[in-house]
Amino acid sequence: MAFEPDDPVLERVSNRLMSQGVYFEAADQGDDRLEIEYRTISPGEGVPHQQIGQVINTFRDVIDEGWEPTTIEATVIDVEEDHRRGRWRMEEGWLRALEEGELSEVEFSEQVLDTLEEPRV
Repeated sequence: MAFEPDDPVLERVSNRLMSQGVYFEAADQGDDRLEIEYRTISPGEGVPHQQIGQVINTFRDVIDEGWEPTTIEATVIDVEEDHRRGRWRMEEGWLRALEEGELSEVEFSEQVLDTLEEPRV
């Protein structure tokens, strides 16, 4: 399934992440959340933690380009083996608190990583 965005901001995010080994497969934007599915080329099992940060920071970078912060729910799939590597979530409130200086980068990262669900190997 190819990613076919109908939102120019999502398309820019997708294009920027390709150079980091993240390939959007699907996106569904509702009133209170954005659900994304992406493939990773990173080796190993599970979800690459650094890549979670890259995805979130790319969305943070496009706030000035019209992206309205929302909750993001992500499913990560292995690019070669086609199996699910895990899921993670970033709550809109956490991002707003980070942007307003109410949460540190470390606290924010800990909250996101606490949502990480990876299949048992």
